[in-house]
Amino acid sequence: MKVVHIITGLNDGGAEHTLFKICKYNIVNKHIVISLSGSGKYFPLLNKLGIDVYFLNLKIFQVYKIFFLIKLIRSLKPDLVQTWLVHADFFGGIAARLAGIKKVIWNVRYSDVELGKTKILTILIMKILVLLSFIIPKLIIINSKRGIKLYEAKGYDKKKLRLIQNGYDLSILKINKTKKKRFRKKIKIKKQIPLIGNVARFDPKKDHSNLLHALSLLKYKNINFFCVLVGSKIQTHNTKLISEIKRFKLLRNIKLLGQSNDITEVMNGIDIYVQSSSFGEGFPNVVAESMACGTPCVVTDVGDALNIVGKTGWVVPPKNPYKLAKGIEKGIYEMQTKQLDKKSHKARLRIKKNFEIMKMVKSYNNLWDQIHKKNN
Repeated sequence: MKVVHIITGLNDGGAEHTLFKICKYNIVNKHIVISLSGSGKYFPLLNKLGIDVYFLNLKIFQVYKIFFLIKLIRSLKPDLVQTWLVHADFFGGIAARLAGIKKVIWNVRYSDVELGKTKILTILIMKILVLLSFIIPKLIIINSKRGIKLYEAKGYDKKKLRLIQNGYDLSILKINKTKKKRFRKKIKIKKQIPLIGNVARFDPKKDHSNLLHALSLLKYKNINFFCVLVGSKIQTHNTKLISEIKRFKLLRNIKLLGQSNDITEVMNGIDIYVQSSSFGEGFPNVVAESMACGTPCVVTDVGDALNIVGKTGWVVPPKNPYKLAKGIEKGIYEMQTKQLDKKSHKARLRIKKNFEIMKMVKSYNNLWDQIHKKNN
């Protein structure tokens, strides 16, 4: 089967990462990728797999480029079109149908949006997608349990909603003591100091301010710690981020590492992973990746973070730095009592049991086969 994937872009992100993994592990089908924007982190990785990738370089007011997209889809003659993220569901879904492709599947990744923090155009498109959900897609994949409930409430065609949670390769994501030592040496931190980590691009929904406020509360209580921040735009020339770090008096407690090409080194290197998001998460990959590497998590109750973590970590309300600080403090305390080692073991087992990579790949394949075999 030839599957054409249409995605908003190929920069660092959960949807992009999941698409890459499907192209890598779903070897029974031929995959082609179309990016509505340009290249990014995942273009060279897809290229290395031998996946054909096309770029539309679509800008906001270049609606005419949808005609290029229609022509491209027709020339590729896919058996099925799989779209990823809001803008691709909209533009890709419409273009696929106009190209004569009836077998279109959407992939919804958001768990929620917030007025004032989400672009107005995105909110408008999502409202239109509610109506189009009854017309364009054969099925709609949602990667979180919370997302299923949310999009039913928004008015999406609930008969088409299907849950496929993310999956992880545990032969890559695993406990590695050598990487732990190497990372801590790179950070130049003493072994006994608790090392906290956060991996997220600089974006309002990731709520770095919430994390920094929580860390400042720990510092105020004279709790010893060091924190590494990893991700796109997490750099010293990000004046807004540096200003926040200075405001909370954390310059000596935080190191900015930018984007990492070795997530397993980061997740092995830290003692506790903290996810501070305030909204917009579906199924946060970094939480599961951290747990797969044996690192317990403190997370805000956004998207399916609670479902991922279970009882292996700590779940706190979003936008509440006091509760977040308390969760981190509990983790640091358990480091001192060796209880964190038990949570480390349970965290990896939970990912292995519920979110193994081939479980996800099989679910996508079964759903595609189901649609492909239908005549209409």
